[in-house]
Amino acid sequence: MAIYFLSSGFEDEMASALQQTIRQAIPDLIEIRDIQDVARRATTKSNEGNFVLLVAPSNESGDFADLIKAASGKREDIFFVLISEDISASDYKRLVRTGGADWVAISAVPQDIVDIVRRRRSGNEEASVGRAPVVASFVPSAGGVGNTTLAVEVASHLKANKATAQRNVCIVDLDFQTSHVCDYLDLEPRLQIQEVSTNPERLDDQLFDIFISRHSSGLHVFSAPRAKFDYYDLNISALDMLFNMMSTRYDFIIIDLPVCWFSWTFEIIARSDGVVVTGINTIPGLRQFSETVAAVRGVRGSPGQMAVAVNRCERRLLGGIARRRHVEEVLGRDNVFYVRDDPMVLQSANMGVPMAVAKSSRQANSDIAAIGAFCAGMKPLRVPSIDLGMR
Repeated sequence: MAIYFLSSGFEDEMASALQQTIRQAIPDLIEIRDIQDVARRATTKSNEGNFVLLVAPSNESGDFADLIKAASGKREDIFFVLISEDISASDYKRLVRTGGADWVAISAVPQDIVDIVRRRRSGNEEASVGRAPVVASFVPSAGGVGNTTLAVEVASHLKANKATAQRNVCIVDLDFQTSHVCDYLDLEPRLQIQEVSTNPERLDDQLFDIFISRHSSGLHVFSAPRAKFDYYDLNISALDMLFNMMSTRYDFIIIDLPVCWFSWTFEIIARSDGVVVTGINTIPGLRQFSETVAAVRGVRGSPGQMAVAVNRCERRLLGGIARRRHVEEVLGRDNVFYVRDDPMVLQSANMGVPMAVAKSSRQANSDIAAIGAFCAGMKPLRVPSIDLGMR
């Protein structure tokens, strides 16, 4: 399979920089000047299978129409990947429906391109078929304990860590009313949960791809724009279909759960491979910690592995965790992670760049890395599908 790069309508410097970035992941990238060149090569080397053309076109409607025509007519020999700043939902659907093209945001280069190439080479769009993903749920013991921060940092660590960098990782924000995962990553939330909830049958591969917010690190995010959405009106079948589609695409699924529990919260916790309960080390906080841990353990069909993450820990003058004895008396010593209070956490949130990506704090990063290693070591407890059993 040959992979070609064609720039159309981009400035030379930007196209050159983009090509160099892609070439780091795809050393055999071939630069071409026009589509006809690919067609000639495809004709003479058709035994090599599908060809992937990486295109960076302008936003002119004529160029897009030409791409749609080429993708429809040459899909037996050439698969096109459109690279651009953004694309409308309607244009994306037109592109994918050709059967011979897909789209990648410039910010997601080169990881998303590598993922597409891998799927095309395998001849199966379900890259993880036959292998169940690891599902880790982050459960806050109270509001404001930094549950989202830890979930985002752990998911980012999995993408930044060499051992898991090539694995597909996504984070799912299920706090639809006060969603802020995308705020931490400086992304636009794309998940239209209300639209899917009213008609779950509409969720297909094309709509699923539109719902993905793609971070430059390669992390995929499913998060809805903030709205005073009534959780009780949520059609559980929509979550079922959403997670089932995720299970065929990702190796790690990190779930950020809201403080309030609903009927589907129990089901998600029960079918997670592991649960991380988050909280802070205060007297009220430890009480909430203890109650939440007991609730998680009492869920029917209890989760596999469980850990506790004590966030914003104070350090003693000579080292060690302040009031650690209180935590151990209430929560024990097994699988307890301490995340120190670090000003870089606030700075990272304001910048929209996770510490794991920016490598801005060795101390806090080491704490996050320990939780990340715990999640990476989880073993899938299910068959290769996430059926929440909530029909």
